[in-house]
Amino acid sequence: MGYLLTVIRIIGIVLTYIIFGLMGLGLFLIFFSSRESHYRSIVFFTRLWAQCSCFLLNIKIRRTGSEEISSGSLIVANHVGTPDIFVMGSSFPAFFVSKAEIGRWPFMSWLTRLGATIFVDRNRKQQVRATINQICHRMNAQCSVILFPEAQATDGTDILPFKSSHFEAAVQTGQPVVPVIIRYHDKNFPSIACWYNINFLTHIFRLLKYPRLDVTVEVLPSFSGESDRRILARNCHEAIREKYLASIDK
Repeated sequence: MGYLLTVIRIIGIVLTYIIFGLMGLGLFLIFFSSRESHYRSIVFFTRLWAQCSCFLLNIKIRRTGSEEISSGSLIVANHVGTPDIFVMGSSFPAFFVSKAEIGRWPFMSWLTRLGATIFVDRNRKQQVRATINQICHRMNAQCSVILFPEAQATDGTDILPFKSSHFEAAVQTGQPVVPVIIRYHDKNFPSIACWYNINFLTHIFRLLKYPRLDVTVEVLPSFSGESDRRILARNCHEAIREKYLASIDK
C-alpha cells in the first residue's frame, strides 16, 4: 500500500508542479513591467501551491496563537525538514529565503526561480548584503518573507542558535519579526518530517509513503523596534526555544 501511495503522490506532485510552473511563467510575462504586482501575484499562487502540496501529502495543519501577521513581516521558524516549506507556505502568504543549492537542482531550480525565491550562498559572505537588500525590497513592497535562521535542518531535539545576518532586513525596514514554532505529531523520533543524517531521496520517499502527517504551527508575539540584529535574533531564538522545549518535556 505504501508503494502505491508513493506512485500516486509522485504523479500528482509532478502534474501539480508543472501546472504551477506554467502559471509562474505566465505571471512573469503578464507583470513583466510591474515588479510589485508580480510579487503580490507570486505570493498568492505560492500559497496555493503549498496548500496543494499539503493536500497531496496529507499534511494536516493546526494553527495556534492570536498574533495577526501584518504584510511585510519577517517570519522566522525552526527548521526540521522539507515539509516545513509546505507547512509555512500554506500558513502564510510570503516569499522564502532558501539555500543556493536548491536553485541548482533539476526542475526545482525552474520552480523556485519562477517563485522569486531569495537564494543564500553561505559560502560567499560577500553576497550577504545583496540578500539583505532583496529581503528589504520584498518587505517594503508589503510582502512577508519566511526565514529559517538555524540555517539547517535538525533532528528536532533542540533549536540551534539563529544566524543573525538576515535579521538586518527587519532593522532597516522597521517591519516586525514574527517567531513561529513548527511541531510535528507523528510519534516518530526523529519525526518523519526530519531531514537529518539521511540523504534527500530517502527523506522524500519516507514522506511519500507516510499516510498522514499532523503538524501544529504556533505564532508567537512579534518583535519590533529593535536596532541591533543580534539582539533581535537572540530574542526570537529564546522565545521559540523556550516554548518548543517546554512542549517536548510534556
